[in-house]
Amino acid sequence: MVLKYCQNVLLKNGKFYLAAIWGLTTILYLQKFGIVSNMEASKYINEAELLIKNGSFSASRYWFYSITIFIITIALKLKIGLTGAFILQAILNLYAYLFFYKALKKAFQMPATAFFIIVYLLIFWPYQNWVVFLFTESAFFSLILILFSAIILYRPESVKNILLICIALVLVIMSRPLGILFGGSIYLYLFYSANNKWKIILGCCSLFLLAFAFYTINTIFSTIKDWSITQAFEQESVICDLPTTTPSFTKLNLATSGNPVYHLYYYLTHNFSHFLHFASLKLQYFFLMTRPFYSKAHNYFLLIDTITVYLLMIGSFFIKKIKFDKGLSIFLITSIALYTLTIIIQCDDYQNRFILSIYPFFVILAARTIEHFILHFFKNHKQTAGTGIEKTVL
Repeated sequence: MVLKYCQNVLLKNGKFYLAAIWGLTTILYLQKFGIVSNMEASKYINEAELLIKNGSFSASRYWFYSITIFIITIALKLKIGLTGAFILQAILNLYAYLFFYKALKKAFQMPATAFFIIVYLLIFWPYQNWVVFLFTESAFFSLILILFSAIILYRPESVKNILLICIALVLVIMSRPLGILFGGSIYLYLFYSANNKWKIILGCCSLFLLAFAFYTINTIFSTIKDWSITQAFEQESVICDLPTTTPSFTKLNLATSGNPVYHLYYYLTHNFSHFLHFASLKLQYFFLMTRPFYSKAHNYFLLIDTITVYLLMIGSFFIKKIKFDKGLSIFLITSIALYTLTIIIQCDDYQNRFILSIYPFFVILAARTIEHFILHFFKNHKQTAGTGIEKTVL
């Protein structure tokens, strides 16, 4: 009865409750941080002003950050200032969550599961506090939720639906360069969902996708003046832009010519033991999110939270009774794998922004385990209650 009542309430009013919780948490983040328009945000504000003045970006690489720049540009053109830019990106964030909720209700058996996934993300401040930052993360995180929702709500059964999914993917790529990693996830999702005829076509397209990825990676690393594709290993950095203070003094064998992708290949094949050592450190930082410059309380909070989520996520792979779309599982697992691989061959973010991009995916998989336990509990409780009533009657 309790479970049924909760589900009925959420089916009728779930969106309103989520909007209210979103508003409350956003107000709390505003009180804590204010609208953050300095530090990295200054770069995007300057680009928006340049776009208004000259009609172009200062460098082509800003197309991979353009969603946030466009939001700021619109706000400046409408003369609503940076407060207006925050409001616009906050509206996008709220829409993303409501769209995400609609999709999750189709992916899970209980509306309560979808509801509490979003409540958890809203109160998990390392993830949600970015809503008040005029950095690219706010739009990026929102658009990732929209992309995931699109592959649930728009099954790839028509050209229209595939086009909608691809549009969502393009918007993700335009919000941050790492968005391109979802191209691989979407490709495998579409390949799995396609019939045999389309599998052949998609298989042929894979060569084009690999060529596009090769070109994009080389373009990005050729145009970034202050970063190279092997710089993290040369500086022995685990966190980007933070070279180690205790160098190993290992003499690396590095390529002196060729494109960035070749430089990375050469490093991996000629310095493999060095790579393995720092790859293990990056994985630790990436998944556990702890940092030596965080307080002990903060690190303990992150450890308890992440380890719990990861254990529940691992448990979801052993659940057979609750059906979960295999195509979605492929998308989720591929996204996690591609992000992990990228961090291994590059470096982790100072503020965990890389793993936070895909953190909702861990939570979704973990929620499968929780939903299984809840359904199992109520099923046994109902059976026990029914048995008790029959004994009383007898």
